[in-house]
Amino acid sequence: MDLLQFHRMRTAIQGSASPGRDTDLESVEQSLRDLLLRSGVFEDVEVGHTDDPDQLVIALCTFNPLVAEAEVARRLETIWRDRVSYPFWEAHALHVESEHVEFQAASRYSSRGHYVTVHLVAQKAPIPAQRVAVD
Repeated sequence: MDLLQFHRMRTAIQGSASPGRDTDLESVEQSLRDLLLRSGVFEDVEVGHTDDPDQLVIALCTFNPLVAEAEVARRLETIWRDRVSYPFWEAHALHVESEHVEFQAASRYSSRGHYVTVHLVAQKAPIPAQRVAVD
């Protein structure tokens, strides 16, 4: 889904539901943090939450420089779809560039339940410099 379509869907869900409470957001935060760290792809993971309805849960991380951006995007989608999002409804969009993957998502708990939104930015970790031998 492209970002424009996603933003339209996110706006629609925001108009028909309330944002999650702090405890809801903290649960999503914890799940996202744990899954990113356990994936073996992501490092330097920082996850928190805000009052901004467009990005209630925010995350910043780096990814292994040996992993292609397309694979990073696939992993993020799988983590979100299979383990983090609510089963009732979800939508997400990705923006992939060289050394950078941006993931935006929204999910609703039930037909009368709350929603959460996520904005995650993953940047390629730098490759450590080789040490030069000193004679």
